[in-house]
Amino acid sequence: MHTPPRHSRFADELARLRDIALAAGALQQEGRGRRRDIDYKSATDMVTDVDRRVEAFLLERLGEDFPRDGVRAEEGAGRPGEGDRVWHVDPLDGTTNYVHGHPFYAVSLGCADADGPLLGAVFAPELDELYLASRGGGATLARPGRGEPARPLALAGPVALERALLATGFPYERGEVAALNCDLVKDFLLRRCHDIRRGGSAALDLCHVAAGRLDGYWEFRLQPWDVAAGVLVAREAGAVVTDLDGGPDALHGRHVLAAAPGLHAVMLGIIRAGAAGHGLLRDDGTVAAPPRAP
Repeated sequence: MHTPPRHSRFADELARLRDIALAAGALQQEGRGRRRDIDYKSATDMVTDVDRRVEAFLLERLGEDFPRDGVRAEEGAGRPGEGDRVWHVDPLDGTTNYVHGHPFYAVSLGCADADGPLLGAVFAPELDELYLASRGGGATLARPGRGEPARPLALAGPVALERALLATGFPYERGEVAALNCDLVKDFLLRRCHDIRRGGSAALDLCHVAAGRLDGYWEFRLQPWDVAAGVLVAREAGAVVTDLDGGPDALHGRHVLAAAPGLHAVMLGIIRAGAAGHGLLRDDGTVAAPPRAP
């Protein structure tokens, strides 16, 4: 069993990050049920006034608490930093869920340096779930609304595909990659995985792998702000997290696979075979699914 060590080196930064995430979640909750201004970045990709309000708050607070770090946020806000640390910020991961009153949404804050994800927080206020992680310091889950203290996350061990509950997500562009993913869902179901879920928040899917609620999760066409925090939480809990080439750069690789040890290799083989069947596997063996348009 993977037993995460306690947060130590980053204890002060994690405490500040916790406060920022909780405050951002409170702003999300203030906007629930109100009439919202909604714009569409594409036919299916929306942004609300709540996205923008929370993003402005996060840019201000990160500037106060982490003034030397750069920031990149989903809705376009940001600033350069003095070093190599950059915060990848999604102010409302799961905007579609939020607009429809579905509780599966979160704020996601992930800091990365030259070696990859370093600090991460994912807070889902409607679910009362706060995930925190630091590189080498483990991952935790707290329920602040219930007053429950943080508990360390650790995967129990290998999971057979037949016993695995999986999850995926679909890109907003409903083209070849969406068709591939539909076929992959069919492939996994016919290979008799336990079942498949589609939550609509990459950050929460990754955290739910860390919490053992999901055994594996894959998705194409993601951005760093979608995964920076969740990738770290999952890894620190003992999950194997890669891009869909099996490489370690799940942050910038534009697609991600996170799974329990042993199951990861099985899932990767099925996904890559599906990509090859759709002509999306290059001659060098890499998956050719292009990134989502900025």
